[in-house]
Amino acid sequence: MMAQGHQAMGLAWGVAAVTFQSWLPLSLNSLPETLLFLAVVLIGALLPDIDSKHSKMGRYAYPIFAGVVALIIIGSVWRPEILSVLTEQSTSFLLIGMGLILLMLTSHRTWTHSLVFVVMVGVVLTMLQTSINISETLQYGFLIGVVSHIFGDFLTKQGVPLLYPISQKRFKFVVSFKTGSLVEQVVVIGLVGLSVWMLASSVMPLN
Repeated sequence: MMAQGHQAMGLAWGVAAVTFQSWLPLSLNSLPETLLFLAVVLIGALLPDIDSKHSKMGRYAYPIFAGVVALIIIGSVWRPEILSVLTEQSTSFLLIGMGLILLMLTSHRTWTHSLVFVVMVGVVLTMLQTSINISETLQYGFLIGVVSHIFGDFLTKQGVPLLYPISQKRFKFVVSFKTGSLVEQVVVIGLVGLSVWMLASSVMPLN
């Protein structure tokens, strides 16, 4: 799927999660909290394409991480104690950064489109919760976005390697469509329409 397709898919999943939150471990009690949840879902819906520098996520991630890495290297040479402080105080952030850099260097639709990646994201979110106390609601939102992305590509003819790296076999839905095709555009319109319908149905408990 293209970026707009993934965001439409993420939006639909996010709105559905809010609509049926009583069935899920979610507790959204206000409009601002709900909007923040949906924003996190949309970010997560783009994350798996971080392995492509030409994707919407990749275009921003590559220069940002390159700049951060450059600053760390320059800082550690200029003042070596900086690196030791980072290592001691923010080990989890260093590991996360290194992991993201490695993912950006992999081939497109491999690691980041597998079940292993979903588990990795869950582990990273748990680490962040320990470090900076991110709410579980936002963690679920981010994870929902990531899963929605993989599901979206599961609907395409190229499929996704769900069992990577154990197997490179690509799985796809029985009825699939070509990425960027007219069918995908129709699916996007349908997903946006579904999201609007769920929002307009007044099912979501926004206080």
